[in-house]
Amino acid sequence: MATAPLLLLHPLRPHQQDPAPSFRPAWPELERKVDVGGSDDAKVTQKLGRGKEATVRKANKLQKEQRKVGRKVLDKNMEFISPTVVIILGCVALLLFLQWKNLRGPPCIGGWIPWIGAGFEFGKTPLQFIEKARIKYGPIFTIVAVGTRMTFVTEEEGINVFLKSKEVNFELAVQTPVYRTASIPKNIFLKLHEKLYIMVKGKMGTFNLYQFTGQLTEELHEQLENLGPHGTMDLNNLVRHLLYPVTVNVLFKKGLFPTNERKIREFHQHFQAYDEGFEYGSQLPECLLRNWSKSKKWLLALFEKNIPDIKTCKSAKDNSPTVMQALLDLLEMETNEQKSPNYGLLLLWASLSNAVPVAFWTFAFVLSHPNIHRAIMEAISSVFGTAGTKTELNCIIEEISNNVYLSHIMGKVKCP
Repeated sequence: MATAPLLLLHPLRPHQQDPAPSFRPAWPELERKVDVGGSDDAKVTQKLGRGKEATVRKANKLQKEQRKVGRKVLDKNMEFISPTVVIILGCVALLLFLQWKNLRGPPCIGGWIPWIGAGFEFGKTPLQFIEKARIKYGPIFTIVAVGTRMTFVTEEEGINVFLKSKEVNFELAVQTPVYRTASIPKNIFLKLHEKLYIMVKGKMGTFNLYQFTGQLTEELHEQLENLGPHGTMDLNNLVRHLLYPVTVNVLFKKGLFPTNERKIREFHQHFQAYDEGFEYGSQLPECLLRNWSKSKKWLLALFEKNIPDIKTCKSAKDNSPTVMQALLDLLEMETNEQKSPNYGLLLLWASLSNAVPVAFWTFAFVLSHPNIHRAIMEAISSVFGTAGTKTELNCIIEEISNNVYLSHIMGKVKCP
């Protein structure tokens, strides 16, 4: 009887019941410790274990690469964020510092636009802007405009404090404007400023002004005679026509001011352009102010041409040197730099830009007060006699007194 073959059914080994490797990644070590029935089963188990180990290694490697990528992205973000944070914190710190600084000083009027500040409003109507600021902030305040801090002292209360302050340095305050308007280098200006100040103060101090009286009187009479016995003229133009030649001939050299009508107009044109643009020229680059720069060069050329004659000219009466001659002597002793025309331009501007406004408002004030005008004319007559009040001078004064526009202006001027 044939024996039926036996089918041996082996029980399922533990490794055959394993779930997918992704669910139990730590099992390969456990597999090696399990006793298996046959050598083939052991090999299969070992292969499966090595496959799971490779999968785990790949997963770990992938995680490391992901961490590296994350770090790189974070580093790039930090490279961008760090400067931004530093800039923001710096701006906040600067703002806090400026606010703290303003608390210690006078009220400060600025604007939302950096560097420009209150430049637009201040530039439109400066006098009205200053008056409104005085009413709102008090007699002392600071205006920030076009990169410059300007502190105004509008009453006597703060003048002495300002002038006696150890923090105020006049030389450093005016050095940059002097360089831009007259092209005088910083080292030369700082070296000569105090000596030139002493020299000019000695020549034109209160106790020495009498030395100019005779020459000034002669020059003024000469200019008045040139105007003629009658006519009308704008007061500002009248003052310029009188004082421009008088000042130049007295302070620099007799005959330096031109006598030709065309050259006189040319001098007036260039000096007025230089004077009116002086504030802009002291703050802005010269290349942005073509007309002003052209007038500046014209005036420098005028002095460069006449410096040799000014040096050799002698007074017809006492051979005393003029202010410009004394200035040239000092420059020659103290420095080898050829800056004589530049200092001549500064002296010209300082004298004419102050003399004309002072004379204009003095005339305007006197003519707007008949009692003061009458007292002055009586005082002049008592000294010079009736010849002192020339006919042409009286005619000019009467014409100016009837100027309606001038009367309207002077209606707002108060007696100091």
